[in-house]
Parts: sequence; C-alpha cells; structure tokens
Amino acid sequence: MSITALEPVLNVDSDFYAGRNPAEAALLVRILRYFDGAIRALPKKDQAKALAAPDDFWTLMETLALVPVDESPELKVRLRGAIAKRELLEMDGGVLMPSSVAKLLHVSRQAVGQRRAAGKLLGIEGPRGYLYPAWQFDGNRTLRGIEEIFGLLEGEDAWSTLTFFVRSNDAAGGKRPLDLLRKSKLNAVRRAAELYSMHAAV
Repeated sequence: MSITALEPVLNVDSDFYAGRNPAEAALLVRILRYFDGAIRALPKKDQAKALAAPDDFWTLMETLALVPVDESPELKVRLRGAIAKRELLEMDGGVLMPSSVAKLLHVSRQAVGQRRAAGKLLGIEGPRGYLYPAWQFDGNRTLRGIEEIFGLLEGEDAWSTLTFFVRSNDAAGGKRPLDLLRKSKLNAVRRAAELYSMHAAV
C-alpha cells in the first residue's frame, strides 16, 4: 500500500506521512483509525479524564482503559492497575530519582541503595531503577518515625507499603497514616501498621 493511497483514510495530507515508509504509515493509520472510533465512543467525562493524564503515554493508557469495547477485559484490568500505580506514585510530591535522594540526604547513591536494602527508605522498582516517594522525606532527612514503621511493615512488598501510607486506613481511624505521622502521632501509626501487617498475613 502506498503512502498516497493512505492519505484519504483520516483526511490528512502528505506532510503528515513525510519521512515514513509504507509500513510505518499503514501502522499509524490503523492506530489512528482505532482511536478515532474509541474517542468518539467515550462519554465527555471520560474524555476529560483521559486529557487530565500527565503526558501522552498516560493519555493513551487512560483512553484504552476507558473505551467502551469488549475486545480484552483482562487488558483493561491490567491497564487500570497500571494507572492506579501511577496515581499512587504521583501522590504527595511524586517520586525522586536516586541521585536526587543522594543530594537531599548528603550521601552517595550507593548509600541510598544500601538504606533502601536495609529497610530505611522506601523504593519502588521501575523499568529504569528505583523511584523514591518524596513524602518520606522532611528536609534533608527522613520523616520522623518512618523508619520504625518501615520495620513494622517489613513483610509487605513496596507497593503495599506505599498504599498503607497514602491511602486512608480503617486501622488508623479512617485517616491516612502519612498524615498522622506528619502530625507526630507515631503511636497511632504503629497500631495501624501492626494491624495492617496482621490483616495481610491472614
């Protein structure tokens, strides 16, 4: 199929395909044709939700998760899970790269990794290395009492630990443990962490 033959499909001119070989152009048309229909099928509130995503990639992910089609229910579940994780990482200041944490704490990057391995920092493993939630820091040190709570949650994986801190918790009286810790209510967070770990172990 020639590039010229593809131009009428989405009513675009040849400049749109400039520099593309026929396979690239054909693939692009298929993708655009799919999303043209998908976007038209989205309710306005879902269109607004997709547009509220932080960048083009997550706009794509949100659109795929929201589009009302039944091709792959399992894929939709996985997409919603990925979006939920991204939202967790964005909460309360987002995340820091290891180099930024090292600069913040006045230590080496190696020391940052050692602290994470020792359970003194929360690091979330990503495709390009670990990401460190910014909320665990207070100035150039970790939030008071947080290392003790990390210890109480040592049986949890990093995502469960992250969720514990930034989501409201019945064991914390319906409040977020992170907010309680910021208010120096360490005993309440201890109890919540102990109950959280017990519940997870059942």
